[in-house]
Amino acid sequence: MSLVEVSLVEVRNELVDRLAKLEGLRVYSVPPEAAPELPAAIVQSGQPLAEYGRTLSGGDVAYNFAVLLLNGSADPAQAWEELAGYLSPTAPGSLKAAVEGGTGGGVDWFRVSQATDGGIITYGKAGYRGVTFHVQAYVSE
Repeated sequence: MSLVEVSLVEVRNELVDRLAKLEGLRVYSVPPEAAPELPAAIVQSGQPLAEYGRTLSGGDVAYNFAVLLLNGSADPAQAWEELAGYLSPTAPGSLKAAVEGGTGGGVDWFRVSQATDGGIITYGKAGYRGVTFHVQAYVSE
């Protein structure tokens, strides 16, 4: 697959489509200006955004995303219970399983490498309980 054929926007859209398979989760392909409907997954650029030349031919790229998952529960115990399903590597509501499962969209593979920042996350001017998932998408030539 040629890099010209698969743009960053197409890769992000494939990630959004995979996240949308999680029942009840509102997925935002770009950070919303207003408060999001909860629970929400907000796709943002990761650091670094792109890594080039991971093979000797140099015609490949890995794009990095940060998926901010926000929960609407005010009760800490309930919030952690709700987040646990998303954090599981294999449960039916697993974010990792939804993102890494399947093929298509021009991406060779997606990988959820870690979940960080669990707890109260400030988004906009409000605090939400949530976690940040770090996702890598690999596209070869």
